[in-house]
Amino acid sequence: MPLLLLLSLASDADEIGGAAALGVTLRQLRTSAGITQRELAARQGLHRNYLGALERGTVANPGLATANRLAHALGVSVSVLAESFVRSVPTAGAHVAGRLPDATSAPGREPSAEALGRALRLLRRRRELTRAVLAERTGMHKNYIGSLEEGAIASPGLLTVTRLVIGLQHDATADLATLASSVGLLARVFAGEQVQSRALAA
Repeated sequence: MPLLLLLSLASDADEIGGAAALGVTLRQLRTSAGITQRELAARQGLHRNYLGALERGTVANPGLATANRLAHALGVSVSVLAESFVRSVPTAGAHVAGRLPDATSAPGREPSAEALGRALRLLRRRRELTRAVLAERTGMHKNYIGSLEEGAIASPGLLTVTRLVIGLQHDATADLATLASSVGLLARVFAGEQVQSRALAA
């Protein structure tokens, strides 16, 4: 099934915001923390122009590793940025939830493509899907899905994870909130943040 059709099935009324929604959220978090683009970029080893492109929404498939680094520098869970990628573009002045209790403490362990791969494989198998079927549903090659499941892709992009979640959905009428929550959950698995094992069963 083509990706655009899958995305349209995800919701009747809402639109997936993608990179634009992520950019608005990132900018809101950065400005509310009182940090300039230059400061945040320097703290995370990013070029200021790349951070600017992320905030403008011109990076189509930002990597999970970058989202994770920025989220923790801003004192929020990576799921805040990952979920914002799926949700519609927030309005000006909208409150961004998801702050960590202590912005200086990085929850969990190091980011892990292997942990994300294990979670994807578990979800695919629980839904009794082959790699070939998931590949057809997402428009990805089955070998790429295999590489993701083996943890060989160091930093999959948020669009990639969103496509996988849509392909794994057993209910094509799932709303954006459910889709966003699922993408956020996988981002948390990648980031090594605490995730209840039963959350992956859903």
